[in-house]
Amino acid sequence: MRPLIWEIVFLLIILKIPLVWVCWVVWWSIKAEPEVGSEGDNQDMNWRPWRRAPGSRPPRGGPHGRGSRRARRTERTRERADV
Repeated sequence: MRPLIWEIVFLLIILKIPLVWVCWVVWWSIKAEPEVGSEGDNQDMNWRPWRRAPGSRPPRGGPHGRGSRRARRTERTRERADV
């Protein structure tokens, strides 16, 4: 009976501490006032979404690549199975 009580205490109390911490951080971030001077001016920032340079990717090889030769299908011969 004793180990069962400690398992219940662990599950009901100890594992709730991270949950309470996450709730507090979310509440704090919602209630936080924006800092003065951080209006989001991006004048001196040279940021653009990342894009792959055109032509930087080598052509794909293998059976799915462009211009790949198709292998000839082999002729199947039907043989009668002896029963």
